[in-house]
Amino acid sequence: MSNKPYIGITIGDFNGIGPELILKTLGNNLVFNYCTPVVYASSYILKFYADLLGYTPIETNIVNRKEDLKAGVVNLRICSTDKIQITPGIANVQGGKLAFDALKLAVSDVKDGIIQDKQMCAEAGMTSNGHTHYFAEAFQSEVQMILVNDDLRVAMVTGHTALSNVASALSVEKIVDTIKMLNHNLISDFGIKKPKIAVLGVNPHGGDNGLMGREEIDLIKPAIAQAQDAGILVIGPYPPDGFFGSDNARNFDGIIGMYHDQVLIPFKQVAFKDGINFSAGLPIIRTSPDHGTAYDIAGKGEADTSSFINALYLINRVHRNRTSYFDQSSTPLPFKEHRREKFSIGVPDLR
Repeated sequence: MSNKPYIGITIGDFNGIGPELILKTLGNNLVFNYCTPVVYASSYILKFYADLLGYTPIETNIVNRKEDLKAGVVNLRICSTDKIQITPGIANVQGGKLAFDALKLAVSDVKDGIIQDKQMCAEAGMTSNGHTHYFAEAFQSEVQMILVNDDLRVAMVTGHTALSNVASALSVEKIVDTIKMLNHNLISDFGIKKPKIAVLGVNPHGGDNGLMGREEIDLIKPAIAQAQDAGILVIGPYPPDGFFGSDNARNFDGIIGMYHDQVLIPFKQVAFKDGINFSAGLPIIRTSPDHGTAYDIAGKGEADTSSFINALYLINRVHRNRTSYFDQSSTPLPFKEHRREKFSIGVPDLR
């Protein structure tokens, strides 16, 4: 086997832009200088989209066992032999089933060591927010979803929670746990020795001293104080509108919001094309483009590969940082000022 990292890539919903992203990205042979891809799909899907889009078909090596893996080509794991109908831009049951079959086989291969060192997994197209939960259950891990680009790293306390339930779902313990998890993940996965973390409030104007809600007073401030007592450099709570409006976000290595859209709306405003969904806390490294299946442009040759390439790039960066962090014989992590790491657009430098 090659000493380059083997990265598993699940195709997602084949009626979305996942196949196009794979063809565009892995059709460039420079990728093989930095990693060995293992795609979970079927040869029929890849050929269908290559013919539809007029792309040169990519060379694939069918893998049935670990010994079949080869460097310098796209390794293909056939995740389903079901008869399928491809309808670009239109969701169907077959697309969802094959996406899930690919996910299950990739997880099984990681556990069996087919994907090198049980480390790598990326996704070409997300089909639902259930992927993160699936990985968390499969590896019995407490996962933190972090959205990443070259300027922002954002996480949230309540995640996929209905807005009407956010306030009741908050607690001092949950906020402290989120801060500690993000602090640890920024150190171990992003190589930042002393992360600077901002925490947002939940009410307009930060509750205005209790006039518009007491969550900042009763929950968020005590949680920040506990985290500070534990030695974490965390500041807040900030009113979200002023925080993002003043560009204060660039002064921090990580930002924690209380609920999903509070941080996802400003994040996607600046990083919709190149943002990355990173599942921190897993024993593997799992990333995904942040744009979803994009049915509206599926099969049209218009998909932007930036997010997918950045997701592959991030796997390699996190792998190096984790190796340094957990290998006690390695040189300690160098101190980094609070600057943003630049992610490649185009063919990534995965070294």
